[in-house]
Amino acid sequence: MQRFPPMQKEGPSDEPALEGHPSAKESLLVVASNRGPVSFDRDANGKLVPSRGIGGLVTALSGVLFRDATWVAAAITDGDHEIAKRGRAAAAGAGQRVRFVQIDPEVYDGYYNEISNQILWFAYHYLFDVPRTPRFGDSTVRAWARFVEVNQAFADVLAREAERHPVYLIQDYHLSLVPAMLRERVPDARIIHFSHTPFSGPSYLRILPSHMREAIVRGLCGADVVGFQSPVWAENFALNVRSTPGVRIDLRTLRARSDARSIPIRSFPVAVPGHVIRETAARPDVVAAAEEIEAWRGDAKLLLRVDRLEPSKNILRGFLAYELFLKQHPEWIGRVKFLALQSPSREEMAEYKRYGDEALAEADRINQEFGTRDWQPIDVRVQEDFRFAVAAYTRYDVLLVNPVYDGMNLVCMEGPLVNERHGVLALSTNAGAYSRVGRHALGLNPFDLQETADAIREALEMPAEERTRRARGLTRSVLAHSPESWLLSQLDELDLVRPPVIRSSDDAPEEERDPFGSFHDEVGG
Repeated sequence: MQRFPPMQKEGPSDEPALEGHPSAKESLLVVASNRGPVSFDRDANGKLVPSRGIGGLVTALSGVLFRDATWVAAAITDGDHEIAKRGRAAAAGAGQRVRFVQIDPEVYDGYYNEISNQILWFAYHYLFDVPRTPRFGDSTVRAWARFVEVNQAFADVLAREAERHPVYLIQDYHLSLVPAMLRERVPDARIIHFSHTPFSGPSYLRILPSHMREAIVRGLCGADVVGFQSPVWAENFALNVRSTPGVRIDLRTLRARSDARSIPIRSFPVAVPGHVIRETAARPDVVAAAEEIEAWRGDAKLLLRVDRLEPSKNILRGFLAYELFLKQHPEWIGRVKFLALQSPSREEMAEYKRYGDEALAEADRINQEFGTRDWQPIDVRVQEDFRFAVAAYTRYDVLLVNPVYDGMNLVCMEGPLVNERHGVLALSTNAGAYSRVGRHALGLNPFDLQETADAIREALEMPAEERTRRARGLTRSVLAHSPESWLLSQLDELDLVRPPVIRSSDDAPEEERDPFGSFHDEVGG
């Protein structure tokens, strides 16, 4: 991203040239997220070396950040902690840098595992077994205090970047208290908070203790713009604002009001990098994997799912719906194969392990009941292999994406971009992506086994002409947006709320004129 030169007045003048206070798109960007774009470990020679960070959020953001960007993340590895102790940033490639927040392991466990993963994730995805869980008590109070402590630590580190007059991009539910905390430290900060998950409505979110629920809503309202993946999640948040003391909401315009600030609540659906997926699909090793899949499926139709092995993805009901389909349509026995690619996820959490074990046990039972010497109904592969997943994308006849709730879901957008068989998408109406691509998919209620079984049958038996029309529509819808447009739309919204300010160029801080002038002594270059 190029900086604009100082604006010059026409004709001679003794007044100093005026420079526009950067718009959001011209500003330095400071991203905050739980995980960073890189993590550090020592190599065989004892040198700290970076490796690419993991997770969909990192993947989504890494390729779209402008040159002048700083990433603030929790220190995870020993190498990250070493860098954090030095109090300096580390080079993260492509002109970006990362600054780590050092957190005590016990504090991090309360913030990340107990609150973020076991309470907030379950609340936002409607996953509680309400008659039995959750049960809040003393341990919840202690964990919440640690969640607050970590959010404060992030706000402290972010505030150190204030002299650069950046735009702060606060990412996801782990850091939902940071906007208000940062606003206290830097009152004129320009802040966007974006949630990558769903946001539950007020009747369900009232499961949380009131002080937690209200702190989250007020925390998010510390931002200038609050963003979500789908209009329904934005509307749910707005309804929660209505019942929160100290903030107000105009439900007609979806604008909150806090401390005399008007805060738009908007939907910014994330996009997939189409060229990356297609380049991956064309690699020789991926083509070879696709040929292996083709040989394995033989003359059978291929039903595919690609998910993390965790409760919100609704894998268990997907298997049971497939079983119902086979029972009701025995003519398909031996003529369809179900390939389920499941990535391990949060295996240290008892809820996840129980769910994964139950789903795999159901697949085994279905295979024993329906399988023959020459045909197995379900092939489950628990593996972390993006190459193989992309190869499978190219070959499916039906792609089943049936989460109970999902912030967006990228699988249903990645698959159609490389599929070579005009495959049909069977998509949960509770996935955030449904509002974008649903008109080209077969929508299904993820809790309804019969409706899901019917969608599988309709997809397998769909006439070629309709398959082609839907597949082309899916591709057009996915390619109509890009990760770059996702980010730019947020920055444009921020400029509407906080328009650029004209000021004297003589007052511009040195850091803004040469934002990377002092990076030579930082880790990595």
